[in-house]
Amino acid sequence: MITPRALLPLLICALMVVSACSAVTTDNGAEPHTPEGSEFTTTFTRIAESGYIDMGLDFENPTSAAVTVDGRLVARDANGAVLPDVRVTTAFGTESGRAVVLPGANVDLVQLEGRGEQQVREITLETADVTVLDVSPETQYVELKSLDGDGRELDYDIDAQKVSFENPNPFPVRIRVVLMILAAPRQGVPQEAALVQDVTTVEAKGSGSTVVALDAGTRRLLRQHGSTSFVTLRPVLAP
Repeated sequence: MITPRALLPLLICALMVVSACSAVTTDNGAEPHTPEGSEFTTTFTRIAESGYIDMGLDFENPTSAAVTVDGRLVARDANGAVLPDVRVTTAFGTESGRAVVLPGANVDLVQLEGRGEQQVREITLETADVTVLDVSPETQYVELKSLDGDGRELDYDIDAQKVSFENPNPFPVRIRVVLMILAAPRQGVPQEAALVQDVTTVEAKGSGSTVVALDAGTRRLLRQHGSTSFVTLRPVLAP
């Protein structure tokens, strides 16, 4: 079950893409390469403890580098058997190279579709290509804040008309903003995202604040669904 923003460390800033924070990078154009012997592991949390989002998928980066991964997510039951009719997708596209993955644990959120989806208890990353980026693994985090039309910070995203990015780093940061709408929770049933869509991609300037207005369609979705569902805007570091 989801609680207000004040109770949402979610899976905390250190886990990169889930909380209202995003890691930052530099890119001097160096050619990326794939490390030998890099093996990613995943941990699936179907129903989380109170104050955290259900259907979380931890990607553990065992390397000392910032990378992207491109692989296939496989749904399995409690015995580890493959559920071939279940399609697995993620909110932030970690498994498809759409998010920068820092060393250690990085969290995404899963959507399941197909016969047997209620039986999923494990999700594994198969045949993954791992590409090292020219990105410093020692980064600070950029906070996303929702603002009203006058630039005042909001506790809830439902009334957001703008978003701001506070970048403590001396270089610009490229961030995807993702809108998530989660249906009202039911007892014993995971609170899965009913809608996930990219809102915009922003370059947050270094050592300062960048404010971006939300488009009319995004504002309308936040208002329409915010009274009956949990709506949230999440920043994702774009490679």
